[in-house]
Amino acid sequence: MKDNYSFLTPFYNPLTKLIFGEQLMLAKRCFGSNFTGKKILIIGGGDGLDYQVLQENLSGEYWEISQSMLNRAKVNLGKSDLSFHLDFFQAKEGKVFDEVWLHFVLDTMLDKEIESLLGEIRKSLKPEGKIYLADFFVPKNTLHRIIHQAMISFFRLVTKHKRANLPDYEQILGSEGWVKTSEKEFMEGWVKAQEWKLETGI
Repeated sequence: MKDNYSFLTPFYNPLTKLIFGEQLMLAKRCFGSNFTGKKILIIGGGDGLDYQVLQENLSGEYWEISQSMLNRAKVNLGKSDLSFHLDFFQAKEGKVFDEVWLHFVLDTMLDKEIESLLGEIRKSLKPEGKIYLADFFVPKNTLHRIIHQAMISFFRLVTKHKRANLPDYEQILGSEGWVKTSEKEFMEGWVKAQEWKLETGI
């Protein structure tokens, strides 16, 4: 699997902090609570640095498609009880999780890929389990729109991202039988953290 992030990996976290400060990290952690006894599935977690403070309470699986990012995550989360996997996530029989973390990963995927991933997650999540989504939404002011468009162009050039726009997360999740149960906004709503669960009876 070609690693399109190998060039960017050493600069990714410092660059993110320079542009967004702590806002993206706060969005990732805002629904964090008691992880004791929980199995967490983290998909597209990057270098894992934003989860470092939580690592001693994390157990489950960590999936990445970038070898360079995964290598850093193994170091940054070395005190966790996570197993690390290089690939696109696929459900495995007998493996179930209490929570799935989708943090700044769906905006890199085409709609069909998101739908396919949600199908795999459905097979892997306990009936009462939840998805925690954090991602970019439609910018609300001119500065954010300029930064967002520059960011999309940069990632399409450097990491070969396929999308030139944002997914309609809520439409896709809703059509797949998920219900939003909580939401928090950051950066005037440009970034949102959301909690989703499967609709009863779906």
